[in-house]
Amino acid sequence: MLLKLIVQNYALIEQLSLDFNSGFTVLTGETGSGKSIILGALGLVLGERADSKVLLSEDRKCIVEAHFDISEHGFSNYFEKYDLDYEDQTVIRREINKSGKSRAFINDTPVNLSQLRELTEQLIDIHSQHQTLLIRKRDFQLNVVDGFAGTMKLKKQYQVEFDELAKAKNRLKDLESMDAKCRADADYNQFQYNELSDSNLHQIDLEQLESELDLLSNAESLKELSLEFSTGLSGEGAVLSKLADLVSVARKLSEISLEFAPINNRLSSAVLEIKDIAEEVELKAGHLEHDPEKIEVLSTQLNELNRLLFKHNKSTVAELLEVRSELEKKLSHADDLSQEIELVKNQVDTTEKKMLALGEKLSAKRNSVLLNLQNGIEKLLDQLSMKESHIQFNMSRSVAATRNGLDSIDLLASLNKGSELKSIEKTASGGELSRIMLALKTLLSEGSNRQTIIFDEIDTGVSGEVGNQIADLMGTISRNKQVISITHLPQLAAKGAQHFKVFKEIGNDITQTRIVPLSRDKRLVEIAEMLSGKDPSEAAVQNARELLN
Repeated sequence: MLLKLIVQNYALIEQLSLDFNSGFTVLTGETGSGKSIILGALGLVLGERADSKVLLSEDRKCIVEAHFDISEHGFSNYFEKYDLDYEDQTVIRREINKSGKSRAFINDTPVNLSQLRELTEQLIDIHSQHQTLLIRKRDFQLNVVDGFAGTMKLKKQYQVEFDELAKAKNRLKDLESMDAKCRADADYNQFQYNELSDSNLHQIDLEQLESELDLLSNAESLKELSLEFSTGLSGEGAVLSKLADLVSVARKLSEISLEFAPINNRLSSAVLEIKDIAEEVELKAGHLEHDPEKIEVLSTQLNELNRLLFKHNKSTVAELLEVRSELEKKLSHADDLSQEIELVKNQVDTTEKKMLALGEKLSAKRNSVLLNLQNGIEKLLDQLSMKESHIQFNMSRSVAATRNGLDSIDLLASLNKGSELKSIEKTASGGELSRIMLALKTLLSEGSNRQTIIFDEIDTGVSGEVGNQIADLMGTISRNKQVISITHLPQLAAKGAQHFKVFKEIGNDITQTRIVPLSRDKRLVEIAEMLSGKDPSEAAVQNARELLN
């Protein structure tokens, strides 16, 4: 249960520390005094979102701290799961700085908001004013049935499979779309791949191909020039013939003087090199032959290669090979997609079967408690001056599975004798909705592990004897749970074992919200003022005394 709430620098609260008792606690105060601010601060430690606007002073951070007695909850597994220090009296703290960033702590260990909510949603049930309207919503009605049937864990298992099925179906849709696109492009990709493969790109050297084609195309000219070159070197009276005479002279010079030996050697080597050049030119010229057919083959090959380079906007054979490799991957990917589609289809079928099996189990458990739930609500409404009321949860099979299960629900009510059952949104007034919600909360609290229930003006729209009955019912709940009620009803305020008053106070030109516990004498005055306003009459004071007694 909630033991203490400490608030610093939040909204209109400078500093606040409240100690709560077990049983029934009431908070009263005029409209606009700041009662909702208390719930807002408590909401922070329960994991609600916050920003810098909640800071009373932007120079300091906001701190909200709640102390809980969790000794009877059996939360050791939760604390082991997140490696947190377990304490019977656990402290949850939330801090918000001026930039709006927040930090959360459990027993001084940092946690994220999802971890925080996982714990706090098992500690407190807060019923705010606007939640009464939720009773008209089908999802809320199903949650009521699940809460009464104790199927929340089963429902979460179903929702896990439902979410997995949705993911698998989306994945299958994406894959089938990709597959359709691949198939649409497949013929063209295959054509391009075949075109590149048939060109034998691995066997082509572009520079060598161009060089060979140039050589063959100029074979006649090369042959004529080679002959002219060879004749000039080795023909009669040509260079080599004259050099032979010079070699003879150089040899004689070296024989006479060794100083000429290097010159002789160099000249002899030069002559040998020239002879080798002449022979090589003759040899190359001998292999040159004008071959129109081969020229045609090479020209065709080069033209095809240039066409492919231009088509794919590439400049080298290596880049064309990369294009072919990418096309090969695309063609292979189409085959892989088909296999993956089959795997995902199997996943969809398997997950859907698991989901439907859990959904059927969930439906069966829901249907098994409907009669007891309806009877329980009617019994409580009878205590709340709605004696002729009849409640019926009309549950049927949904057209399609939803995240809440396979069921569709409609809460029907007949709230006056002789009236027919109609959907609750068409038949219940605000006050009646409040009492129906209180009846639901009472029934659900009996099977809930939450030790604290907070009601925010659930008495809206009721007065008189109904107020007494609501107070009695909350008193009944508080025998087993900690009940905290924010109320405007004097009957309800008088039932509290602990009473806090919320009010605004102006100091140093700043309006602040204050909360103080009331002694019995001050409670008497507060309840009297709730009955008749400021400066209550003696009759109002006497009435307040009777309520307290």
